[in-house]
Amino acid sequence: MRTTREGVPYGTLHPSECQQQFSLAFTHAIVAAARCTISNLVSDVETVDYTVRQSARHLKYTSSTVDVQMKCTRQQDVLKNDGVHWKLSKDHYDKLRETATYNRKILVVLVVPQEHRDWLVSDESGMLLRKAAYWVNLEGSGPIAGGSKTVVLPRQNHFNVEQLLGILRRVGDGGRP
Repeated sequence: MRTTREGVPYGTLHPSECQQQFSLAFTHAIVAAARCTISNLVSDVETVDYTVRQSARHLKYTSSTVDVQMKCTRQQDVLKNDGVHWKLSKDHYDKLRETATYNRKILVVLVVPQEHRDWLVSDESGMLLRKAAYWVNLEGSGPIAGGSKTVVLPRQNHFNVEQLLGILRRVGDGGRP
């Protein structure tokens, strides 16, 4: 049984469900700080976990939207010098690289500490969500022959408030994320 440092037991939610819930909380915090909205989708049919929407005057549109496929991992070896190396199934890769889609899509991978007790620090001074998320737009990427593809989410594509607003601005101006 897992316990806190004080010996209090944790719940029994499966680790992958914990990662899913934490990644959603992480994203909600970024979206709220960017003064945007988030819509959770009921099913992940199109390789989309949620949609982020911004209402703002851009060059082309008065609002912009981006669909997000969110992943979360405790595997520290996916983070290399050039970015996060993430393996996608051919089906997921093909859906994320599709160009004939109404909403733009990005893949976001959140890398959290190995120990779940280190994911969050909360005290009177504030709350800190650990560690970091990275994003990539695969739209227009080339086809693959095999059953999977490892994509690189560049380290400079740190998924944070400023980067999210930049993504939404580019989409609102009529471009790609």
